[in-house]
Amino acid sequence: MTRWLALLALCAPAIAHAQAQDAGVPDAPIVDAGPPADAPTAPATDAGPSFEPPHAIGSTDVPYPDAAPPITAPVVVTVKLLVDATGTVQKVDLITAPQAPFDDAVVAATKSFKFDPATYGGKPVKVEITFTHTFVPPPPPPPVTPVEEGPGRTAALKGKLVELGTRLPVPSATVTVEIAGRTYSTEADQKGHFRIAVPPGPAKVNVYAPAHNPFVQTETLAEKQELAVTYYVERDRYDPYEIVVVGEQRREEVSRITLRGPELQQVPGTFGDPFRVIQALPGVASVVSLLPFPVIRGASPSSTGFLIDGTRVPLLFHLLSGPSVIHPEFIDEIQFYPGGAPAPYGGYTAGIVDGRTRRAGADEHLIDLDANLLQIGGLIREPIKPLGATVTAAGRYGYPGLLLSLATNQASLSYWDYQLRVDGGTKANGWTVFAFGARDELDTIAPNADPNAANPPLAPSLILNFHRLDLRYHQTIGNLETTYRIVGGYDHTESMGTDFNIWLAEPQIRTRWKLDEKLSLAAGLDGSVRDLKQGGAATAGGGALAAITNQLSTSYVGSAFVEGIWRPTPAWLIRPGIRADVYEDKTATKPAVDPRLTVRYKLGHRDLPDVAPDSDDSAIWLKASTGIYHQPPRFVLPLPGLDQMPLKYGLLESIQTSVGVEVPLANRFQLSSEAYYNYMNPTIFDLSTNAATLGTVANPTLFPTGIVTTTDPGQMFIDRLTKAQTGRAYGLEVLLRRAAKNGIFGWLSYTLSHSERERLGVWAPYDYDRTHLVNLVMGLPLRRNWDIGIRMQYQSGLPATTTSGYNTGRADGYVRFDIRVDKRAVWQKWLLDFYVDITNVALLPEEVIPGQTIRYVLPTLGLRGRF
Repeated sequence: MTRWLALLALCAPAIAHAQAQDAGVPDAPIVDAGPPADAPTAPATDAGPSFEPPHAIGSTDVPYPDAAPPITAPVVVTVKLLVDATGTVQKVDLITAPQAPFDDAVVAATKSFKFDPATYGGKPVKVEITFTHTFVPPPPPPPVTPVEEGPGRTAALKGKLVELGTRLPVPSATVTVEIAGRTYSTEADQKGHFRIAVPPGPAKVNVYAPAHNPFVQTETLAEKQELAVTYYVERDRYDPYEIVVVGEQRREEVSRITLRGPELQQVPGTFGDPFRVIQALPGVASVVSLLPFPVIRGASPSSTGFLIDGTRVPLLFHLLSGPSVIHPEFIDEIQFYPGGAPAPYGGYTAGIVDGRTRRAGADEHLIDLDANLLQIGGLIREPIKPLGATVTAAGRYGYPGLLLSLATNQASLSYWDYQLRVDGGTKANGWTVFAFGARDELDTIAPNADPNAANPPLAPSLILNFHRLDLRYHQTIGNLETTYRIVGGYDHTESMGTDFNIWLAEPQIRTRWKLDEKLSLAAGLDGSVRDLKQGGAATAGGGALAAITNQLSTSYVGSAFVEGIWRPTPAWLIRPGIRADVYEDKTATKPAVDPRLTVRYKLGHRDLPDVAPDSDDSAIWLKASTGIYHQPPRFVLPLPGLDQMPLKYGLLESIQTSVGVEVPLANRFQLSSEAYYNYMNPTIFDLSTNAATLGTVANPTLFPTGIVTTTDPGQMFIDRLTKAQTGRAYGLEVLLRRAAKNGIFGWLSYTLSHSERERLGVWAPYDYDRTHLVNLVMGLPLRRNWDIGIRMQYQSGLPATTTSGYNTGRADGYVRFDIRVDKRAVWQKWLLDFYVDITNVALLPEEVIPGQTIRYVLPTLGLRGRF
């Protein structure tokens, strides 16, 4: 049956001018963070319906105010308009600094503007847009003598306005040219292009654009000359992680936290790595603060899935603790589900961390270079017009072994990764080819080395590598969207008698059908075929892990799901779903059925000045979820090929429930609170390091005691590792957050958590249970392109075995302070970001196991260039 499911999935296929001023023009729509209304949310889909911005109906002239004082330079006024689904301006907010009476004139005029409304997927939607109006000084009064028309305009100035450092076009700018005491002006279009006829001679050119510094340039124009220029206009502030999303946010989940922009790459202590930010979120405890193995809501790290666009990544972090294997520029947002993940996500019984990429634009050009103390990397993005596609290529090479060699000559580390992506077509009907992979190597003293050698030869003792090829095609026919996808790959792991290679194919079909405004249906069919071959270095006697991995062989997985998103009334959102999976290998066949339900109820709306009225963002929500989750047994740490251990050990199961509330606050703050209860029965391959009694030697490693203790027989190791247990976890999470649209971003979170395992009929704390978790993250943009970020983390101590019994004591908790400083320098065609990121800047101690305390500080100095 499983083979048939896998096979089926594989084969299914406006500028106006007035006498004394220039009329304003609507700019590009502004973004409230989050997807557009009714946007698709299936994990494997990266395309959506088309968006059409609003268009002004009639004149957008703003009369020159009667009481205005004389001006000698253009006055630029920018406002933000809230345009509803009927094209009516509901609200006007001033963006630029007050300039009475000019801003009053613009606000009064724009309130009467009418628009053809914006549409998303053909449906009128409410959006925010900016509108810029430039008041130009009136021309000098005509002389009393007979009127002179002035010198003949026999020359011309044309060109393009480009943003300094980013090379992006500068739209809605006013260009004025002063020649022989006369002023001539024009407006640049939305792509920054302009042309103006002027008399010949020396000219002073001024450019005024919203959110940019004034630009002045001197030119000389000859008779009958058309001078072509490119002007680089400096922005008043540069943010390489600026967020631009169209539409209002729609709630369709309960526990998801979405991170974007600087929340991904400027959080201190994460080295600019988007996936490491997860450890600063509520509900996430650490094994050790430096290691990226999250214990999410009390579950073992192997129960949490790390995904790229919904597909599993076999090795997310280099050397298990370094940077992630995907260049940060590829990650558009992180979607984090600490629990209650919807039916499209399967194969994990705890959290889901899904890195969502985006399609490259047809005219995007980018060169991104980054170097720091541990690695060097780069990314290039360039359109290929004959193909109608855009290519993005990236790679990084790590040299931690260079620093390690300063301390010892008995070990060395190295790693590299690559990514190659091609995006073609459109968002509605487009295709993507995405190849990526990585390789890590740890070298230690060779087995045949002379023990007395001063510089012993090194040999590989751990090799981890993988490669993936992801092919996708997205098709839209009316209200039906379908994504066809197949992922092929190769995994290799070699260490301690374990040596195997895996070739895999994972076909997938996802579809979403919007029946009407109240109901959407989604369904999917997934398959997986994994062909495992043992390598020449595989030995069953190499250790307990080798004894288990030698049982691995070809395996199959077939999955299907269906779900609905139903809004019976504006106050209710109901999202039921069900998922079925069948796992098969040579040791067993295991089916699983997972029903899931998410419910939201809108208590009311808050009238906030910076949030669209009657939107999901302005609502007070009650929310709840419940569901069953299964996964195959996995090794305690993420290694390529070990994401499925022999099925004879059984499937893991968890029943997850949660209830919570969300309250929007002023100034883009939001307060949310959620209580949860997870029942795990069974849980297998739990990360466990504590001694059962004080008579057992303590284990200072991250591997289960049975793996590292060499005095017990091998079978006892396996029995201890594979023993099924019953667990439970419950707690309360509170999060106060300001989204990173602009200005200060960050959050303050607190988690009260208990994670337990049943032991001899009694509930005992799990080895990595931490009762109190506190995180403070704040990023502050400063003047002159400086940014500073701080992070504080507190986690209470881990359980410890004492003379009173197993896990009856506690180690000390730890506090950690991290800081990051960024300074951006701008040149004509490129932007440099100098950054310093210091982890544990106060050198505070951390007790990793009872009696063993470490102190460390990790400074990272780097340089990033964008061209």
